Amino acid sequence: MFGPKKKIGLFPIIVAVIAVLMLYRLFIQNTSLFYRNFPDLPFSVHLNEQDIVLLKGEEFKLYVFGINKRISFSSTNFRVAGVNFNGKVTAHQVGKAFIKVKVDDKILKCRVRVVDLNKKKLTLAPGDSYHLKVKGVLSFPSYKSSNPEVAKITKFGKIKALRKGRTVITVKVKGKELSCTIKVE
Repeated sequence: MFGPKKKIGLFPIIVAVIAVLMLYRLFIQNTSLFYRNFPDLPFSVHLNEQDIVLLKGEEFKLYVFGINKRISFSSTNFRVAGVNFNGKVTAHQVGKAFIKVKVDDKILKCRVRVVDLNKKKLTLAPGDSYHLKVKGVLSFPSYKSSNPEVAKITKFGKIKALRKGRTVITVKVKGKELSCTIKVE
């Protein structure tokens, strides 16, 4: 009625499992799918934050809720962000790191992204332009000039010097505020 049965070898199953694991390791961990905001149950073990953005040199205290046990903190990239035994995360340089918290056999993760500007101070002549970039985060920042008559900035970060004077460009990204001082001579 259905014909002869074909045997499926073990090799295609192993290849499929490896492909799914590679997809998860390479792509899904670095996307927002991995960091969805699921509601935390009242008595579940969870972190106070799962995704944080810090400025270079800034600190953040990471807490674990729902336990009364020994925990250990570690960083996947201590050059970008380090963590001490109490959970204080310190941002060192621009980039991305994961803070892993081990509780018994369970591992909790927090993604840390450190951001900075490519220039803090800039001197331009009238008519010059410069592209101000935010390093360390894939997002759309918002730019604002404190004195648009001296220098204006587009929504993509291109500064155009108009006349002599000083202005401060303020950049907001993921709840953080960065600034660049522009002097037009």
